[in-house]
Amino acid sequence: MEKINQHIEKLLSHHDYVVVPQLGGFVVQKQSAVIHPDRITPPYSTIGFNPLMKHADGLLAIEIARTDGITYRKAVELIENEVEKIKSILLQTGIFNFENIGTITKTETGNIQFTPTVNINFLPANLGLSEIHIPVRKPKIYEERRKITFTLPKISTLRNAAAALLFFGLLSISQQVNKVSKTEYADLSSIVFANLPEITVTPNLCPELKTEEISAGIVTTNDADLYHVIVASLPTQKSADRYCNLLKNEKYDCAHVLSPIKTYRVVIQSFSNKEEAIQFMLNLRKTDKRFSSSWVLCKQ
Repeated sequence: MEKINQHIEKLLSHHDYVVVPQLGGFVVQKQSAVIHPDRITPPYSTIGFNPLMKHADGLLAIEIARTDGITYRKAVELIENEVEKIKSILLQTGIFNFENIGTITKTETGNIQFTPTVNINFLPANLGLSEIHIPVRKPKIYEERRKITFTLPKISTLRNAAAALLFFGLLSISQQVNKVSKTEYADLSSIVFANLPEITVTPNLCPELKTEEISAGIVTTNDADLYHVIVASLPTQKSADRYCNLLKNEKYDCAHVLSPIKTYRVVIQSFSNKEEAIQFMLNLRKTDKRFSSSWVLCKQ
């Protein structure tokens, strides 16, 4: 099955679609560039799958016969055997991975769903293009200085007010001459200090995800961490959730989907430390070629 995957990849790099007889057709889908407030996303090509394209056009068989040096009939038999194996695996496990192309899953109702690979690097349209970040200038806000004006009363008015205050002051002093005030002192003997329990904080390696409603559906965010290792940018909420579930089945329990900005970005792990996020990304690229183009998003 590894050999037929290589033939499909080679044909998709030169053609718009490849039909696998009795299984379906892989179709190259092109997306235009998108201008965001802070960046420009370049044009991108992804792969779709149409289970109704089952009629053989001979393209795959001719490629296998020419590359392997066998007859066209043997190439057709080879494809039929590979398709039977794929259908058997789908019947048993409900999922089949085409490595660099994508993953086919079979639902309980018998429908076929396809999730493309995160980074499809073998397509020529995706080579040498990356996002362009646009710096955002913050406008300066100037506050107007307020003028405060004080209006003083006339001198004659001040004299009359001072005389009145002096008169009432003398009256209050004369009433308090022979009055003895009782002084009370605060008694702290009744205060009991309790021994407070020590509080220990256990770090959470996978912070709790918050949920918020978005017009496209319910997505998860992680506001506690500022650095996210992105492994996928998918066009729909449904495809992002499906790919996130696949990562969780592979023991990436902290995988989640960020709030959408044109695309739905799938996070495999989040960190509060930038160096830890970068180190995790580098190790992920080395250990798993599916994530060779993973990157770190800094959430400010």
